[in-house]
Amino acid sequence: MPTGPYTGGGVKAVQRPPARQAVEVDGRRLVLSNLDKPLWPADGYTKADLINYLLAVAPCLLPHLRGRPLVLTRYPHGVQAPSFYQKNTPSTAPAWLRTWEDTGGGSGRPIRYLLVEERAALAWLGNLAAIELHPWYSRADTPDQPDVAVVDLDPAEGTDFDDAREVALLLKRLLDDLGLVSHLKTSGATGLHLYLPIAPGHTYPQVVAFTRRLAELIVQVCPRKTTVTRAVSDRTGRVYLDYLQNGRGKTLAGVYCPRPLPGAPVSTPLGWDELGRVQPRDFNLATVPRRLGSLGDLFHPVLGGRQSLAGPAAELGINLAEYGKLMPGR
Repeated sequence: MPTGPYTGGGVKAVQRPPARQAVEVDGRRLVLSNLDKPLWPADGYTKADLINYLLAVAPCLLPHLRGRPLVLTRYPHGVQAPSFYQKNTPSTAPAWLRTWEDTGGGSGRPIRYLLVEERAALAWLGNLAAIELHPWYSRADTPDQPDVAVVDLDPAEGTDFDDAREVALLLKRLLDDLGLVSHLKTSGATGLHLYLPIAPGHTYPQVVAFTRRLAELIVQVCPRKTTVTRAVSDRTGRVYLDYLQNGRGKTLAGVYCPRPLPGAPVSTPLGWDELGRVQPRDFNLATVPRRLGSLGDLFHPVLGGRQSLAGPAAELGINLAEYGKLMPGR
């Protein structure tokens, strides 16, 4: 059975693995199971490959997860079988895993989220077949203050990555004119995710209001190719600019996150200068660790951008005070 390119230095699927296998990751003892289980059957990638991928990219991935509540999408029988979405920490979680309890979500009951901050936690998630990792845009110590704003560029039927690329460049030009630095990653599918690091103190409603105005301006400039219409049936032939992903508790597939699609693609940061010469299929479980070894973490600036939206919002005619009071950041 194929085991993919990342068995050295991690865990290894063998022809007849034991039902349970004990390993040690940075001093943490883990019991892993079914390492030869195919997760991407058509591509030959197994659970062992997922775990080893996560361990390989951990130095770049962990800073983007640290301190952030995490939502999982698990595929226990592979990407061609049913999956499930998990917010609450599994009851089988080891005692050393950090968690955070959210009582402010409006659901009426608390949710205990995982906080993934070490390599052993990534290996444990891989063992759960948690292929998609969705971190919050805020940290557990300031849960109502996002430190990043996002716009999800989602090509609808009749459009593709090339269309998303054009829209991303339009959006970058607008942000440049506002004096804001933006960063880009592939979604892992056909779309793009634009990230705007922001200073502490902004509220989620303020971020939604700001990104909504950005999206509406792009639609005004390019109405035949873009839309903010929520109804999927009305998006045909256009790229959907999804600003509503900025709500509290909403998430996108995180940076360096694998996706449950053919080819085992990975959501990968891009330099703006390379946008015109890449395709999403270029980035997968096999290629991304090598790319990181060569280029490092292109998304690292997102961790410390600290840009205020107050001035740019005023330029766009938005009174942020209508959407909440700026809170003291940390």
